[in-house]
Amino acid sequence: MSSYTVLLVEDSDFLTTHVSDTLQTVHGFDVETVATAPEARSALEETGYDCLISSYELLEESGLDLAASINGDATPGMPDIPFILFTGNPLEPLVEDALEAGVTAFVSKSNHATGEMNVFANRIRLAIEAHR
Repeated sequence: MSSYTVLLVEDSDFLTTHVSDTLQTVHGFDVETVATAPEARSALEETGYDCLISSYELLEESGLDLAASINGDATPGMPDIPFILFTGNPLEPLVEDALEAGVTAFVSKSNHATGEMNVFANRIRLAIEAHR
């Protein structure tokens, strides 16, 4: 079991509950959740996380905007952590922009946010371990 701490940024209450509960109970992650990019940036300033998972579509800005704002030199004081984009959109059109924004990995909501989410959990672990 993992003891990694992840921050999930998702504005759907249903997905937030399903993903966080499954990652915690089945895979042993510590999961904290927020619904917006500004809340995510505040949480990152206050708490150490091993990984950030963000929905592509958020209320106030996209997950790509969030990734770009915390990676590199965009915002001083932001941690250098893996960023996983969690999306229901087709991945191919997003890849180039996502990689430029600092996205580490991608997870499809339609394929990997069901059941026990083994692929999702594995992507999180691999992203964290590769980043260390």
